[in-house]
Amino acid sequence: MPFEQKYTPETREASLARVLERREAEPGNRAIIRETAEEFEVGEQSLRGWIRVHEKLTTPEPEAAPEAAAAADEPAPEAVAAPEAPVRRGRPPASAAADSRVAELEAEVAKLRRDRETLKSALAVLLSE
Repeated sequence: MPFEQKYTPETREASLARVLERREAEPGNRAIIRETAEEFEVGEQSLRGWIRVHEKLTTPEPEAAPEAAAAADEPAPEAVAAPEAPVRRGRPPASAAADSRVAELEAEVAKLRRDRETLKSALAVLLSE
């Protein structure tokens, strides 16, 4: 049996809009989600999920570092999945500068991992001769 939607799309949109509006008006208020959930009679976790989806859809992707663009042309021996960013509970979101620095560092780590795999392969070839 498929999962039944508990809240209407109108309720989701209205409650999400209210949270976003209140975040702009009251940036220091940490009870916005709880109060809005009570106001619209929705679950706090549901509202947090809608906010998370909205932020994921509206947050622009950070530009790739030049090293990452050059490394993207090279075939990777195996795909290296970047770990998900930790959830920052009760703290303001990181700045754009910090986000771009994290993206640069992740690209550098991926390149170093590819280089390490290449060196391991080269060493294995040399030792087998």
